[in-house]
Amino acid sequence: MHVTMDIDKTRRPKEEFFKAAHLNDTNSMKALLMSEDFDPCIRGDLEETILHTALFNGNKEIAEFILDRIPALIDEPITSDKYRGETPMHIAVLKQDMEMVKELLNRGADVITSRATGSCFVPGEDCQCYYGEFVLSFAACIGNEEIVRTLIKHNAPLDARDSLGNTVLHLLVLQEEASHAYSMYDLIMSLMTEKQQPSLDCITNNDGYTPLKLAVAEGQMEMFNHLLEKQKKPYWRMGTVSYCTYDLTSIDTWEDQKSVLDIITKSKDTKVHKFIDTKPVKELVEQKWISFANKYFFMWMVSYSLYIMIFTVASLHRPLKPVPYGVFGLHVVKIQKTLAESYQTKEDYVRLVGELITVVGALIILISELIFLSKIGLKNYLANTSNGGPYPLLLICYSLLIIAAVVMRLLSEDEEAFPMSFALIIGWCNTIYFARGFKTLGKFSILIQKILFGDLMHWCSLVFICIIGFTFAFYILFVTLDLTDYPYFRNFAMTLRTTFELMMGLLDIPLPYDKPTPSNVFVIYILYMLFVYLLLLNLLIAMMDDSYWRIIPEAELLWKVQFAAVILLLEQRVPAFLKVRSGIPGSSLGFDDDKWVEEILPETEGDTSAPIQRHYNVKWNRVRKNLGKIIKMKESAESTIL
Repeated sequence: MHVTMDIDKTRRPKEEFFKAAHLNDTNSMKALLMSEDFDPCIRGDLEETILHTALFNGNKEIAEFILDRIPALIDEPITSDKYRGETPMHIAVLKQDMEMVKELLNRGADVITSRATGSCFVPGEDCQCYYGEFVLSFAACIGNEEIVRTLIKHNAPLDARDSLGNTVLHLLVLQEEASHAYSMYDLIMSLMTEKQQPSLDCITNNDGYTPLKLAVAEGQMEMFNHLLEKQKKPYWRMGTVSYCTYDLTSIDTWEDQKSVLDIITKSKDTKVHKFIDTKPVKELVEQKWISFANKYFFMWMVSYSLYIMIFTVASLHRPLKPVPYGVFGLHVVKIQKTLAESYQTKEDYVRLVGELITVVGALIILISELIFLSKIGLKNYLANTSNGGPYPLLLICYSLLIIAAVVMRLLSEDEEAFPMSFALIIGWCNTIYFARGFKTLGKFSILIQKILFGDLMHWCSLVFICIIGFTFAFYILFVTLDLTDYPYFRNFAMTLRTTFELMMGLLDIPLPYDKPTPSNVFVIYILYMLFVYLLLLNLLIAMMDDSYWRIIPEAELLWKVQFAAVILLLEQRVPAFLKVRSGIPGSSLGFDDDKWVEEILPETEGDTSAPIQRHYNVKWNRVRKNLGKIIKMKESAESTIL
């Protein structure tokens, strides 16, 4: 007699294995592992192995017995979407179980390629801890120095990059607890070889950020200062006074279009804007302004002002000719001359010179803006108020209006004044952009932009809806009356204009009081004045007042960011042979590398809000010469003694 059995039924239920692991039941686990029906590929609800469960519960004896029995599980990762890639070594590091870390390493655990890429470990909605996927990054973010030393000793890669391109140094910058991040950063830098040290902190992630740049982009002021202190080199010291240099490699935009300065000026985060007042960023901006930007900015401002004046004068003297009264309407006494009639006298040719300057200037503006737009992309072109805000778009609109006016002039169209008038408005309003070069005016420019494109735009959207609704209401009431007695409501367009004027308080309701008017009209009028004229207008005033007091505390900081953005804009658009690089070569100061550095004069202690010094270069050149004399005297004295 033969008995047949299903093989699956002979195997132990997986619940028994994981129950023994959860309860740290060593005897039961050993018995289960020694049984003949044990399945080594058994997985839990999260697709974890029994080794993962044993390590998570801190049972070293069970974990070692599992490794002895099934050594292949040592690098077996969890396969569920949430915890995909997490190996036993990751769990041992997270538990800070040094003994188990050493045990796994002695048994040949992989610390080079193992990566935890589940949604729990990658930034996103399900992320619970972003520690960089690699085992070394986990250990560094946890802050266990002993484990970090051990992993590096066993060749854990320092330059390994996760799916976002971040190395272990990037991960330390992102940690909220800065206390252990500083010491861990210094520890890793001290454990690097001479070949690794110059390049590791220069590795960029997928966003193009080095650890220093990432600290700026994330608003980590303390970490930024800490990293700068690591790069700072003393140039000369006398007692408590020292003159230091800062590496400009990642800070200056000369050879790096994604530098610290660029990040600060393009960000919308106030925390990032605060970096504009830090060393050596503040001094670098000042050097750029003094060395080349100031003169080109004022040349740009003066030339644009003259250009707009020429355009205005040419517009005021555009070619017109008188016409007989009543030919083109009762109110038209002059019309546009034809193209042949426009250029006959000496005055016409003088005006032609101004018109040609206007057209050529508009074409230059349009071409340069389109080239710049294609270079940086539409998103960055219109990014925020720091990089230009509405002004670049206004320049393009201005150029297109000038081109439209030229086409109408060539076609002898009478409506040339329409695009010309809008071009005059935009052209003169764009002069507000140059307020950025002046501290007091720059603050008002910021307020105008914030209120205009914030409160006013939202308020206008609400008012437009209300006006449309009341316009239809008025039109329906008057359409049944004799409209010759009510000319201000004779059609929908005229009714819309009248409603708008009523909202602005420019007129009273235009009704003939000698003729009867339906009472419904007065009811709608009273409701309209209460809701739109009183409520919404006062709401706008309250919103603008609130915005003023909200913006004014940070207006100076925003102005400094805009000031820096103007300098960078000039640096991008001025030809290379006209620009001067900020800082000096490190080799000229006796350093071994070829990096450019920024020299910082000592400041009065606590003087963090001092205004920008306008004689910065002059003072530093004088100090440098004196220091050079002192150093030469010292060297000559030492050589004489020897």
